[in-house]
Parts: sequence; C-alpha cells; structure tokens
Amino acid sequence: MPAQIGENGSSTEVGQSKNQYLAMVGDIQAELTRLQVQHRWIQMCLQDQIAFAPVDLTKDGVKVLDMGCADGTLLRDLYKQVPPSAQMVGADISTVFLPTSPQGNIRYVTQDVCDPPAAELRGRFDLTHVRNVLHSANRSGVQQAVANLADTLAPGGWLQVMELDIIPGQSEQPQALQDLVQMIGYMFEKQGMDRNYASKIPGSMKKAGLQNVTVEKVECGIGRVHGDEAAVRSSIEPFMHMIPLVARSAKMICPDLDPKIYANLEARYVREMTEQGGYFPANIYYAQKPMA
Repeated sequence: MPAQIGENGSSTEVGQSKNQYLAMVGDIQAELTRLQVQHRWIQMCLQDQIAFAPVDLTKDGVKVLDMGCADGTLLRDLYKQVPPSAQMVGADISTVFLPTSPQGNIRYVTQDVCDPPAAELRGRFDLTHVRNVLHSANRSGVQQAVANLADTLAPGGWLQVMELDIIPGQSEQPQALQDLVQMIGYMFEKQGMDRNYASKIPGSMKKAGLQNVTVEKVECGIGRVHGDEAAVRSSIEPFMHMIPLVARSAKMICPDLDPKIYANLEARYVREMTEQGGYFPANIYYAQKPMA
C-alpha cells in the first residue's frame, strides 16, 4: 500500500526514488488525505491504541520518534496521552508532507528508514514507532532498515512496527479485497521487494540486538463487519483512495497482470464491503533494546 514512500537526500539514487514516488502519487494533497483517512481507519480498528509495546508513556520527559510520520497526524493523537514534558519527533523521507514548523513539543526532521539515523536521532528514544513504512525499504532491505531503527533507541527503549499483511489467500477477504492484495503484492515483486517482507521483521529485530521480541496479530475490519453505519462508511473509505492509485500504477509497472484483477475494482470493492465486509490482517511487532 503506497504509504509515505520516497526518498530524501543528496545522492542520485535517493533523489530518483523520491521523484518516482511523487510522480506516482501525482496529487500531493490527495495522497495526504489518503494517509490521514488510513490513519483514522487503523486507529478505529485498534480502539485508538497506539503503543502496544509496554513503554511508560507517562514518564516525565518521555521521548518518542514516529518514523514515516507524513504530516504528523499520529503524533498529534499521541500528544494527548503523554505529559507536557514529552519530547516528540516526527521523521519522514519527504518534506512535502512535513509541517514547516514545530507544533508544541512535536518537531519534525527528514530521515529515510533506509539510511543510518542522523546523530540527533541516535540512541535517544523510549519509543520508536513505525507504521506501514518497511514495505518501501527495498533500497536497504528490511534487516538494515530495522537495524537503523534500533539505533534510534535509548537503553531500555522499544521499537514498534506495524505492517498490513499482503500475503494472498486470506480467508476473511471477499474477492475484490483479495484482488487488491494480489495487485499490491505483484507490484512489490516487480519492484524487487518480497511481498512476504514483514515475516523478516522479528528475525531482523533479534539481529539488531533487540530482546523481548513480540508479535501481535490484529484484524482491521472493513465495511459490514462493523455494526455502526458510520464505522462501515469510514472503514470502506481508505481503500477507495488507494485503489485508483494502485490500479494506475499496476497498469504501468505490471503490464502482464491479468486485467480482470483490476477491472471495475473500486465498484466491486464498495459493493462487497457494503454488503459483506471483510478483514485486512496486520501484525504489530515490538522489541526492546537492552539496558546495557
């Protein structure tokens, strides 16, 4: 699922990747809206819980990093759960989404998960949070990206990563949702990324020296599986923003993809989710940096 992917930096390779992402997105404001809508849907499914890792967010001066923060929506939600002394940093690989100035005790920096963290981010944070970002780490690979994230942690700090599961054949998914998952995974493979990339996260956490590695599976409901009509509508919306972008990209990147997969996909998706609903599984991984 295209999330905050792209690059920032001075190398030719990095700049080209950034431009490819922005060219694929086209409308920056529309992409930002998609990210915000997606965040609200996930938070609804998680009952507004952000930190699953057992980090003490009430600690005076707690330090939190959100990597791939886009416009900082998640940090502004988390701001309500931490003391005024908290130090919060949002990092993203592209400046196009970042706020141009600090917001209270939230400040923003540019950083790519594929690169070693800048000195100001190294060894500092009680919680480093990442959501739907590691699918874009094909330049470095998942293992190096996780190692980079682990380097941002203070002793005793926690790394938490959430990724949607794009492995095909999920039993709780109607056909339109299965087609979307298949299309996304096929695009990943065409761009050199393993669609099973998320399975590498626990091992990568251990190789990075983290301990207490934990995986929690969550089911993100879409459409009719929610009893409340407002929830039905709001849960259907995120992929309505995504499907046109993914279908357009698939036609360019995957010309050999069966057109039946993306034919009338948005209409089929809306109908099936409204009438039946389904689930998009996700995994939340977290692990702790040793105290010494």
